[in-house]
Amino acid sequence: MKKWEWGFLGIWLCLSIPAGAQVKEKPVSVSYENLLSCYPELKNETLSLKVDLNLLKDEMDRRYVTTSSLLRYRQVILKDGSGQERRLKLAAKPSKKSKFNYILSVEKLDAATKAGTPLEIPSSQRINPKQKDLDIYFLNNDILEDERSYFDTKLNGKTLSFKRQFQKVIELELMDVGTKKRLFCEDKKELGVVCTCFHK
Repeated sequence: MKKWEWGFLGIWLCLSIPAGAQVKEKPVSVSYENLLSCYPELKNETLSLKVDLNLLKDEMDRRYVTTSSLLRYRQVILKDGSGQERRLKLAAKPSKKSKFNYILSVEKLDAATKAGTPLEIPSSQRINPKQKDLDIYFLNNDILEDERSYFDTKLNGKTLSFKRQFQKVIELELMDVGTKKRLFCEDKKELGVVCTCFHK
């Protein structure tokens, strides 16, 4: 094909495309739209099709500086060699002398109902147990579940509550006291991540 023919073909292609034609935008999830309606500054294309709570939390931590972080509780399901399951819980409780104490409780779980029966533990381990005290419960046990809940205080009146199952974030809530906005996201497993924006 001659040069002038190539030029003619190019002009014809340009003229054949309607003037108003636009490239289709990438689809976005409803959860991502809800996220942006609450906090447009959290815009991130990698979250648009499917919101990943680990990535979303990382984005929040980059945007909003954390001034303090509190482990509210840690709950672990342990299984020993005989198949017996136990639930270990370490929960933060307000204290007069210091900001918080951590209270340890251990339960034996019923195999059928998973109902817990409290087990006696040494009094020295009940309040603010040391790491060596906790290690005893993990020795020769499989960890079936490990859920942790945190509360982060951030600058400019924002707070972030989130839960982890092992290293995976399964729930988070970002609140802004000043604007009274609240974003709540939860991993619904079969439904995926669902985010909802609340305006007071």
